[in-house]
Amino acid sequence: MSRRKPLTLSRRAILAGSMATLLSAPAVRAQRKTTLRFWTSQGAPPQMAAWKDIFQRFEQQNPQFTVAIELFSDDDVWPKLTAGFAAHNLPDLVSYVQAYSVATLAANDLLEPFDDVVKAVGEDDFYPAMRDVYKYKGHYIAATLNNQTSSNLWYRKDLLSQAGLAPPKSWTELVDAAKKQTKGDIYGNSLPFGRTSMASTMMVNFVHQAGGLIVNPDGSVGFNSPATVAALEFLQEVAPYAPPGANSYSWGEVLNSFVTGRAAMAPYTGRPIAIVAAQNPGILDSISVVPYPFRTGGKQTFDCAFNSLFIPRGAANVTGAKLLAKALYEKRNYIQFLHTAPGHNLPALKSIAASPELFDLPLMQKFRPEIEQMMVSTAAARNLVQETPESPYNLKAGDIFNSGVLAESIQDVLINKMTPTAAAAKGGDKIAQILKG
Repeated sequence: MSRRKPLTLSRRAILAGSMATLLSAPAVRAQRKTTLRFWTSQGAPPQMAAWKDIFQRFEQQNPQFTVAIELFSDDDVWPKLTAGFAAHNLPDLVSYVQAYSVATLAANDLLEPFDDVVKAVGEDDFYPAMRDVYKYKGHYIAATLNNQTSSNLWYRKDLLSQAGLAPPKSWTELVDAAKKQTKGDIYGNSLPFGRTSMASTMMVNFVHQAGGLIVNPDGSVGFNSPATVAALEFLQEVAPYAPPGANSYSWGEVLNSFVTGRAAMAPYTGRPIAIVAAQNPGILDSISVVPYPFRTGGKQTFDCAFNSLFIPRGAANVTGAKLLAKALYEKRNYIQFLHTAPGHNLPALKSIAASPELFDLPLMQKFRPEIEQMMVSTAAARNLVQETPESPYNLKAGDIFNSGVLAESIQDVLINKMTPTAAAAKGGDKIAQILKG
């Protein structure tokens, strides 16, 4: 009987086998995972906890990836993106950038196509305005992740009742309510009059509410108009009933004035629900919201930031970024994140808005009528990027908004004592220069 020859391995085979063993080890497999860089401005503790859960589930379903969260602020996102493009060092997926900046990126061909994501989530599931604001040259360049509109009027039911008033529906009624509720340490109304982003946001909406436009559908300047003059006259009339210091107010100050009870009425997104519950629960049962009043003879309009989700052109992992983007819209993930700011984060998807799970929070249940009303408002909202259905995509929207010209017009009237007619003409000239640039 013949004997088997002993098994021998060359040094090369031993090294090859050792390498194969090493490569199969869990630690090495982990090292071979691809990291997806996710940018967001939403970094508060509840939001970070939600991101952690969502991304952990994504990593379990897609073990080839890990997700790294990188935070930015509204003030530094543009410098960070600019530096990233210059250094070819870009995130894979970016969230929460407003439509104005996305338009500027589109103008410079700096966005990856987003059609795959929108179609996978369901084109018909998006509210049309939320979907189409990011349709450019026949393709989707981004998607609306969630909505808020500041075109709401938060008010104190108790104070209005004491004044014998109903929630105002027109600018005239708002001025009357503000005047009658200004007593002692309480001011009837809070508005942003500073050279700030909230003032610019609200100015767009005021011009629209008066029946005007910033830029006409034919590309000409619409700002220098009777509607803009009427908007500035309204702000001039209501300003005396705002707290001292309102000439520098932006988002934080307007919110704080209402939450603390210093102002009886204020425009804002749905954020007062959670902030009042946490910081001033004594007035929680007394607050409610209606659509922001508009000019008699004008029209009811709403402005939305259309918080975006997009992939910058040149991102290292486009395929992985698309998988992650789709995962953010999955029902469990989507609702979990919306719940981090109850009533403030509103869905861009009709199916989520109709889902019973969306209201599966005590605060959401308590303010369900108000939240449902705000969802209707955001569904009808527009933006400087596309002011009317007939308007082409305004690639200069970001330049106009970021120039400060809209807020400057308010300051010209309230601080510099310029007439509304002169301020509208000055603002119109500046916008014309921006459009030519």
